[in-house]
Amino acid sequence: MIRGITVRKLFSVQRVYSPLMRSFAESVSHNLDEMLIITKSCAKRINELRKKSNNDGLILRLAVDGGGCSGFQYAFSMESDDTLSSDDKVFTKDGATVVVDESSFELVKGSTVDYEQELIKNAFAVVNNPQSESACGCGSSFALKAFSANPAID
Repeated sequence: MIRGITVRKLFSVQRVYSPLMRSFAESVSHNLDEMLIITKSCAKRINELRKKSNNDGLILRLAVDGGGCSGFQYAFSMESDDTLSSDDKVFTKDGATVVVDESSFELVKGSTVDYEQELIKNAFAVVNNPQSESACGCGSSFALKAFSANPAID
């Protein structure tokens, strides 16, 4: 007995909630796959750039271009929010905005956008990209998972 509950009852309660918990975990996992995660350091840097430029409408745009040493490369640019188009996906954190066009989003969904500060460079970066099979050493380009089954369309 554990505090008046038999072990048998404890395990039967867990089995009752197990499918519910599994369903919840699957829905959270599915929702994360349709998101772009923005780290605190990324949001902080965007807000610093907004303040420095006296432009509250400054956003970070992430795009994916063909090229780079691994097949696709990440491209970051700071833009005014009046450049938004109808197919853009918009993500916010702590007042900072990251925007990705729809076709690029398919290649980075579920990823994390970070601002990395290292001895050799300070830059925005995409980390933990679930769509990526491998990346180059500097992390600016990546190879798509199952590329032969999903070739790029020009």
